[in-house]
Amino acid sequence: MKKTIVIVLYKQLVEESKTFKTLKETLFSRDEYFKNVEIILYDNSPDEQEFNTFPYKNITIKYKHDKRNLGIAAAYNYAWSMAKANKSEWLILFDHDTEVTYDYIKQMLDLNGVDESIAAIVPKINSENQMISPVYSHTLRPLQAERPKEGIQDQPIMAINSGAMIRVSFLNQINGFNTDFSLDYLDHWLFYEIYENGYKVLVLNVSLEHELSVMDYSRVSLDRYKSIVDSEMNYYRNYKKDLYTAYRIQLMKRLLKQVLTVKNKKIAVYTLSRLFSR
Repeated sequence: MKKTIVIVLYKQLVEESKTFKTLKETLFSRDEYFKNVEIILYDNSPDEQEFNTFPYKNITIKYKHDKRNLGIAAAYNYAWSMAKANKSEWLILFDHDTEVTYDYIKQMLDLNGVDESIAAIVPKINSENQMISPVYSHTLRPLQAERPKEGIQDQPIMAINSGAMIRVSFLNQINGFNTDFSLDYLDHWLFYEIYENGYKVLVLNVSLEHELSVMDYSRVSLDRYKSIVDSEMNYYRNYKKDLYTAYRIQLMKRLLKQVLTVKNKKIAVYTLSRLFSR
């Protein structure tokens, strides 16, 4: 059962990427996996880097540079096209700073005969001793609710992209990844589509460490904040509509906090503009 792995890089050398380094320690140590796995290194950095595939001649690795930095959706769609061309059954998604373990590799690559109702297989993701993924998707505050247990999930859940394994035939059905969510909320959209199309998710009893990205108003640029809020609004207005009213209330509370505590008032102004957008 062939699988394609994509690692999306940004201003990160391949050999210094935590994901690539831990893949070398796990996946590359098992010769029996080589014939059924290909790796796509998709680099969104401004400058192309020199990456020598010769030391890894026993495994198929392709480096793709795209200085346009169109986000992760474009990178995933490229990997999806490669997976189709190579007749892979599954596409495994990674960013460049996930710590891959041997237990994860073994469980993912040894899976066979997965029920056709399963569109995605995901590990548990921990950050600072807290499970942050997967979570149930019926609430705006999933980290304050009960977490899903391992096994097939009948209730809708959401998992972060990195570490998730997606069935290629399902991606074919939904025509790949939605570029309206080029970076933010792509994972929310993807798992929403899984359940909307009648599929389910399998959670494995294996955990990975991942650094949770938390919005820091002192560091986030206005353009970056706009991207986040625009994606949120798009998702709750057009997809997860049952939470749209609650989201607008949360956005109003965020605005009040920004007015009182955030130095860059342009951020608060943009939040206000989105509150009154149609």
